[in-house]
Amino acid sequence: MKSLKFYFKKVLSVICKAGDWVSYFWPILAVASVLVNVELFKIMQDDPYKTNTYCGYSLWILLLYIIATLFLLHRDKIWQFCFAVAVGFILLLFDGFIGLALESAPTVFALEHSVPEGLAHYTPKAENADLAEDVDSLDETTYLQVRNSFQGGIYEYSFYYPKLPEGYIYLKCFEVTENLPLSVGRLERKSCQQTSGTDHFACLVDGKQFTIYEGDWGSYYAARIEVWFMDKKGNERKLLEKIYAVEGWTR
Repeated sequence: MKSLKFYFKKVLSVICKAGDWVSYFWPILAVASVLVNVELFKIMQDDPYKTNTYCGYSLWILLLYIIATLFLLHRDKIWQFCFAVAVGFILLLFDGFIGLALESAPTVFALEHSVPEGLAHYTPKAENADLAEDVDSLDETTYLQVRNSFQGGIYEYSFYYPKLPEGYIYLKCFEVTENLPLSVGRLERKSCQQTSGTDHFACLVDGKQFTIYEGDWGSYYAARIEVWFMDKKGNERKLLEKIYAVEGWTR
């Protein structure tokens, strides 16, 4: 019991020292918060994935700032603490403004990449639609089935295929007119489904959810959704592609 108390005090001492050290840098954290939010405001309409990354940076910096401010009290720096609280209040107002801007600011992605006239494409099925009845083992265009989920820009896909070894199935997505990759860094990870392999035509992915971030609700553009397969040795190949009219998820 004594040893447990000893280690607890040790850990507490280390935490206090680390907090005191962080408290010296509260002005730098305040400046960093402003710079990150300014950059976030600049890119919020152009790069949804980068926007989400910067939101993460902003939250971590704000958390460190709060910790640094609290440890100013631990160092008995009362005037610095009061000033840091005042600055922190301004930062919170700035963060709130950025948050409102993120929610209300529409993007122009779909307007700048309208569906080309005459382009053959598919429309995602309604939420909870039965996909199985549309699948035909002799018709490759039916192997990939995409349906809307509970919000615009959020989709579910099912995938059927003949013989495949054990490995992973995942999606890549590209805007059609400029071949722009969509939701880079998230789409492959979120859509990935491990498969034990099959020696006959079968459903390998059933209702796996994924999100397209570029664009807004109700604004559609053409996206080429590609199904990829990677075996256990790391070799990958494209199995199929299909063009859909999609909308982006509004933050």
